Amino acid sequence: MYRLLCGWLLLGLTHAVHAQNTEWTAVNLAVTDAVVLPAYARFAASTPPLLAASEQLCAAVTEGNLAAVQQAFGAAFAAWQGVQHLQFGPITYFNWNYRLQFWPDDNGTALRQLDALLVAADPAVLESAAFAQQSVGVQGFPALERLLFADDSLGTLQKQPYHCAVVRAIANNLNDISTAVAARWRDEFRTTVANADERGFFESAEDATIDYLKAVVESVRRVQQQKLAAVLGENRAAARGRRAEAWRSDLSVPALRNNVAALQALLSEGSPALSSVFLPDDLPAIDSAFATLQQDLAATPDSMNAALADEAGYAALQRIHADLDALFELLEAAVKKTDLYLGFNSLDGD
Repeated sequence: MYRLLCGWLLLGLTHAVHAQNTEWTAVNLAVTDAVVLPAYARFAASTPPLLAASEQLCAAVTEGNLAAVQQAFGAAFAAWQGVQHLQFGPITYFNWNYRLQFWPDDNGTALRQLDALLVAADPAVLESAAFAQQSVGVQGFPALERLLFADDSLGTLQKQPYHCAVVRAIANNLNDISTAVAARWRDEFRTTVANADERGFFESAEDATIDYLKAVVESVRRVQQQKLAAVLGENRAAARGRRAEAWRSDLSVPALRNNVAALQALLSEGSPALSSVFLPDDLPAIDSAFATLQQDLAATPDSMNAALADEAGYAALQRIHADLDALFELLEAAVKKTDLYLGFNSLDGD
């Protein structure tokens, strides 16, 4: 009993010393400069081609021009997946996060809002300033995906010029937001991270580190629950493919790959890396869990729609779900060994 008690005391002392020796600001700035700013810059660079392609489409609605917009949509959506987990800071200004992607939309609210917009066919609301004031459900990726990837998209866009005008308005809106959020991070919020104290957005540098950790840990659970569990159901017969993110464009699996790569980068890139807040003994298991997850993702069919229709594909998606659960448990356990408290996670119910 004495030896066990000494072991507990030594472990607690190790945690305390590790926390005291952490240079929170150095970690935050390393993560910001090595990971966050480049990711937002990539997102901002992905939307001008989408806007240009949408303008070409509206000038001439052809199969080739529609394919070009669809390709540009995929590139911009992939870049968005690289920052989707960063739900703090400038992305929360002016409802930018919801305006970029109002999802999941369990009640079909955005679908009804887009239908109403298309029926009204008011050109005035498509002007940049006016469109930014419209319902979030019509402003972002899900609405644009529906217009571009419906079974009858080409014919509808050819017959309904207003539909193409909405495509251009959404693309312009995405470009405005991606440019603005990248600029705010670069020109303003990096300074906020560097000078974290009780007078600013963060009460301390440690609080900024906590937000970065939450972006990793809670996003692993969010990806597992919202992007997979809601789709898989209890068995393949109960699977609901239309609950998947980006099911129309069938970009669901590529989105998962981008999410996992972005989360691993946020945790492990930069010097000192965010992972340096964990005890060194916890890192090999976390690294191994990420490696397993990425290996299984690489072996998963590119099409989630096809995977759900096939026993082997469904099993592959189940493995991804299990991998995410294992990774979350490791991350949560590692956090509990630090003096950091991430707060209540509504997704996990604890």
